Amino acid sequence: MSVLEKRQDESFADYHIRLFSHLEEYEIDKFKAAELLNKEFGSSYDESKWRKDYQQYCKWKDYIVGKNYDEEVLAKYEELRIESEKEKIRKQDQKREYRKMYYNQARFEKIQEDIKESISSLSQHKSLVHSIPSAPSLSQREGLILFSDWHYGIEVDNKFNTFNKDIFNKRVRKLVDKTIENGKKNEISTLHVAQLGDIISGQIHVSSKVQANEQLIEQITYVSEVLAEVLVELASNFPEVKFYNVIGNHARSGHKNDVSIKENYEYLIPWYLQSRLSPISNIEIISDTDGLIEADICGESIIFAHGNFDSVGNSVKALPQMLGYVPNFIISGHIHHNVEKEFGKTSHIVNPSLIGVDDYAVQKRLFSTPSQKFLLFNKEDGLEATYIIKLNIQS
Repeated sequence: MSVLEKRQDESFADYHIRLFSHLEEYEIDKFKAAELLNKEFGSSYDESKWRKDYQQYCKWKDYIVGKNYDEEVLAKYEELRIESEKEKIRKQDQKREYRKMYYNQARFEKIQEDIKESISSLSQHKSLVHSIPSAPSLSQREGLILFSDWHYGIEVDNKFNTFNKDIFNKRVRKLVDKTIENGKKNEISTLHVAQLGDIISGQIHVSSKVQANEQLIEQITYVSEVLAEVLVELASNFPEVKFYNVIGNHARSGHKNDVSIKENYEYLIPWYLQSRLSPISNIEIISDTDGLIEADICGESIIFAHGNFDSVGNSVKALPQMLGYVPNFIISGHIHHNVEKEFGKTSHIVNPSLIGVDDYAVQKRLFSTPSQKFLLFNKEDGLEATYIIKLNIQS
């Protein structure tokens, strides 16, 4: 039997009160309730008659109950009334959460569709030129270039730093040139490229919204194409390129308390690259799971993370407990500073930022030079050297 039907043990008055008391829960309006009552009563009143009768009941209900029931019954009545109100609120919260989830999914799918059109257009008008180089003979070395905290899409103009689209492109150009130079000089066979998050500015803070001069979809599309071109150039200079994509916190689709870790637009980057770079055989694309990537470079176990959940002091305790083993390296970004600290078997390496000092850093009196790191590994010793690539280009 439907909840909208009158129960056998229910008087017509009880049925009338139940329908109007649960309009939202039953997902009906006053007109539907009036239709059901007229059908049961054999009448043709409009909704105002039934609604006004119910309003009179609500007006006198507490008085009548108070006059006719003892304290024990009244207490029970009040308990039932409170539970009814709580249940109503729970259902409202549930509906709100569903609406939020559907909104985020729809927005993500729309961005995917727009990016797919962009990829299709680019493929027709802008081909990626690529050739696979030969491997260095008997190479025992592999390189790791760290990309993090590029914050593309924001503009900065303060006493300590200038950052905009033009400077972004110049810094990326120098970063690629120095990566190729360091890799060639050390005759590496494999280049690992770790994108550690916050590659775009996003819109999670008011300051970011004010400073961001490009919409989110334009940010993610532009920076993904930059990464595609960078990877093709690197794959034309090194026999094997492995790209790791870790999400940051600036590209999440809402406030951190309102969205899950997977609701992050940086998950579009590997999706974009896989579509754009599908003809190129010597590039492998690896996306994170729950904000982490486990990797092996020359026998060294490495955890890639953005760093918003993993402070330098805490990560070496928390992550091994989660993963069930002690890694050799935890590598992150997020704090925009150069840090390398050893904790017994595990070293935590933090990559600086490409953006440098923004307005937030000035307010907090924090200074850092725009830079990224290139790490050199060999199969005998593990980490052999760290190169800090300074990118303090201002014009």
